[in-house]
Amino acid sequence: MYRAVRLLGLAASPRKGANSTLLLDTVLAEAARAGCRVEKIEIFRFNIRPCQGCGGCDSTGVCIIEDDMYLFYPILEESGDIILAAPVYFYALSAVAKAFIDRSQALWVRKYRLTPPQPLPPRGDGYLIATGATRGKRLFECSRLTMRYFYDALNHNYAGDLLVPDVENEGAVLIKEAVMEQARALGRAIAAKKSSM
Repeated sequence: MYRAVRLLGLAASPRKGANSTLLLDTVLAEAARAGCRVEKIEIFRFNIRPCQGCGGCDSTGVCIIEDDMYLFYPILEESGDIILAAPVYFYALSAVAKAFIDRSQALWVRKYRLTPPQPLPPRGDGYLIATGATRGKRLFECSRLTMRYFYDALNHNYAGDLLVPDVENEGAVLIKEAVMEQARALGRAIAAKKSSM
């Protein structure tokens, strides 16, 4: 029987007309058309400081930095499938995306350091949308590895990605119809997966 679910999209590019965000919007729109309950959050609009590596969360699984990341911990705890969309700079995810991911160290601690462990419940899958201006063969290697460990900390399965090189100018991805269809197909696939549960 079909069950409406939450599909959370996290946009990590501050640029207007960002190619990664346009792809995310396409995935979410297609999933919504198929009946998924979707939500998009532009994380670049929030004040999220970098992890200090202070160990403040080591004994509690709770980050001691008081900023907007506190808004996201309950969202991550409750979300089903998650898609993070970000540009790649210098062969790594944008600073906005990386700060957000690094601040999830507290969730990693809950899963792997606390006794007894307190992992998040396994609520869904995790996906990556990444775009880059160059065509380097190893352009997305670092980003994929980072996302695998991020989703592991959230107790999500890393289920796939949409990686698009050679898109530098704002909106450049819109003329790549094959890529846009891949985004629509991803939205449909996520919706279909959930509807069969």
